[in-house]
Formats: sequence, C-alpha cells, structure tokens
Amino acid sequence: MSKIQPALSEPITFEPVKHPSLCDAVLADLRRAIVNGKLLPGERLIETALANQFHVSRAIMRQALQQLSFDGLVEIRPRRGTVVTRMSSRVARDVCTVRGLLEGWAARSACRTLGEGELRRMREIGAEMGACLREGDAYSVVTLDIEFHTLICRSDPNQRLFMQWSSLNASHAALMSSRLAHYNYDPVTISALHTQLCDVLAARDPDKAEQAVRLHYLGTRWEDDEEV
Repeated sequence: MSKIQPALSEPITFEPVKHPSLCDAVLADLRRAIVNGKLLPGERLIETALANQFHVSRAIMRQALQQLSFDGLVEIRPRRGTVVTRMSSRVARDVCTVRGLLEGWAARSACRTLGEGELRRMREIGAEMGACLREGDAYSVVTLDIEFHTLICRSDPNQRLFMQWSSLNASHAALMSSRLAHYNYDPVTISALHTQLCDVLAARDPDKAEQAVRLHYLGTRWEDDEEV
C-alpha cells in the first residue's frame, strides 16, 4: 500500500514595501527642514506640537527625534527638551577631518578605478549642485554632494571605511548647509570645486588625488556659529 505524499505548499512571497514608514516620512521632512534652514540652530522642537502637525503618535515622533539626535542634527537635553544642533567650529573641524582622511584614502583607489561614465556623472552632479543652489534648495545640494563623494568612497574595497565615512553624512549635511548660508557660496564656485576634483581624479595620480580630496574638506574657513 503506497503512502500518500503530502502536497507541496507554495512558498510564501511578500510584496515589496512601496511606502516608507510613518517614522521614516517624518524623519525625512524634519531632516529637510533642518538642512534647508527652516528649523534654525538652537530652535526648540516640541514633541507634542510636532506630533499634532504630522498627525502621528508621540511614540513615532519620539523615535524620529532620537534618530535625528543619533545623526547629530538635534540635541535631546534632560528636562529641557530637544533643540536643533548648533555646530561649533570644533565639531565642524572634527567632522571634516575624519571625512577628509577616509575619503582621501579612498581617492587613491578611485583615481585608478572610476570609469569615464562615472566621472561624467560626477561632472553632471557638480553642475546640478550649482543649479539647485541658484534655486535656494540647500537640501538637494547636500543630497547631490553626498552622491558625488559616495562614488569616490565606494571605489575602495574596504567596506568599513565606507561605513565610517557614511555615518557622518547627516552631520556633514548640517555643516554644509550652514556654511552655504553663512559664506554665501555662489553656484559657479560650488560647481568649480567639484569639477576640479574630477579633473584630478581623471589624471590617475593617487598622491595628488588623496591630497586634493583632503584639501576639499580641510581647506574650509571656520568661525564659531555663536560668533556670527
């Protein structure tokens, strides 16, 4: 007597997530507001008021604020609430020093491995940054800047280097937006700075590529935000 074989069940499949979570959506809006200068350094963020504006629970808003704190965009102070971070010169120098050192090392690989298509895209990004700056869209300028420099850092096979570099993206975004506003960079200058980097990378000289990237970060002018 033959045994009855159990029917093979179909594997369970799931549809791709098409919409971000509520927390991610709130987080994206708050990041954009901070980077675009709609929420100013030192400005207090009231959890209840923000939750009401976004029509989300206080738990979701608290989660979003905690992530912003982890990113370095806000400070959560006991018994004083949450305020937008006021980045000092010391912190700004620290962020740029670390990014410059890491990306400078990655540039040694990038100048040898970036293809013509990638370099062409980087030049396009530089031009797009200038166009966004003309429109006063600092958030898009910062987003494009991260895309530009990610192409450099991704060229190095060391994944830990990229992880450490990218962990500073949010802090660098806040820093860059404040410097764009304070120093009144013009679109031509922003585009030229990135075009120059492309030219150096295209020359395929590792030493010059590393030096150019470090100077790109460390050649910045500094003044304390509290003093300007």
